[in-house]
Amino acid sequence: MSGFDATHPRFLRPIDVARIRRNQNRIQVQRVLQIIRNVVLGAVVTVAAVWIYRHTQSNARFAVRHIEVTGAVHSAKADLERITSRYEGVNLFQIDIARVQADLRTMPWVNRIDIEKKLPDTLRIRVAERQPAALALMNGDLHYVDEQGMAFAPLTPVVGDPDLPLISNAAKKDLPRCVALLRDLRARDNAVYSRISEVKPMAPHGFALFDRELGAFVYVTGDGLSEKWRSFYGVVRAERIGRGTIEYADLRFADRIVIKPARSLPASDIASLN
Repeated sequence: MSGFDATHPRFLRPIDVARIRRNQNRIQVQRVLQIIRNVVLGAVVTVAAVWIYRHTQSNARFAVRHIEVTGAVHSAKADLERITSRYEGVNLFQIDIARVQADLRTMPWVNRIDIEKKLPDTLRIRVAERQPAALALMNGDLHYVDEQGMAFAPLTPVVGDPDLPLISNAAKKDLPRCVALLRDLRARDNAVYSRISEVKPMAPHGFALFDRELGAFVYVTGDGLSEKWRSFYGVVRAERIGRGTIEYADLRFADRIVIKPARSLPASDIASLN
């Protein structure tokens, strides 16, 4: 016979039902064994996890013995120790990091706190302090003001910084715009910024800036401030205006600069400034 004939008797073998059943039984047994192994493995992992949890939560080996604080320059060491000492001896795994951060943020200089637990017994605390942008005279006392315009700590001899510009006659709501003006001026023209020693906010959007070299207030708005100051200094150089020779200057006008001579000047000097 030359071709393949699937109807030939030798290809029509009867179905082995017993073998099929044996295979099905073997597959079912394997599935049951796999389920049992998974259940046993899950139980072992659960028991181990519970044991580890209870062990770490109660073992004296994980009690905090070392607290490392870095980044704190102006924050009082005594206040830091008073807060962090609450966590000495506490199990490292039971310490709530959010609680520690909240406790430390009650310190005026603290801006951000990063905390790391280092096994077996060390708590590492990294402090990022606020950066003062100015001083503000509030209720007769000087306070540091940060880059967001928030007064956060009183000026003390230990942490004094007399080179910061002073914001005076300002309500709390005025501090952010005063700081924004100083920040913008410092970024655009540091030479002009370095001459400013005092800022007074003026309603609705103006400012009175004290020029330490001229010894006089200059009235401005925030618009085009650097360019107006440069034009003003051009007049100062051309007219040879020195310290104490003017009472004030007003740069709030779009097309002119107003300079009022000091009253104590001789008539000849006053005439030269008009």
